Amino acid sequence: MEDFVDDSAPNPSTVDDLLDEVLPEELEWERLVRSYPLPAVAVAALGGLLLGLSHGRTIASAVSSYLAAQVSRNVSQVLGHDLGEERGGRDFR
Repeated sequence: MEDFVDDSAPNPSTVDDLLDEVLPEELEWERLVRSYPLPAVAVAALGGLLLGLSHGRTIASAVSSYLAAQVSRNVSQVLGHDLGEERGGRDFR
């Protein structure tokens, strides 16, 4: 079975960039998270809860739209690939 996720491609972390912009430069948040993992998880959970309470429907809608698009794209790739093999190896996309 083919793997449609390319794990070899480097993905810049949007979260890292956001935190670097929001937090002061002298605050080493990565070191704090390593030193105090449980409070860091608690703060992240609280932030997620507050974000979910205030924007839950919008986030759920965006995530479901994204997932539907990804599923559709992957199904199209699989069906297109299978159809291409059945028609003599040519891809009719």
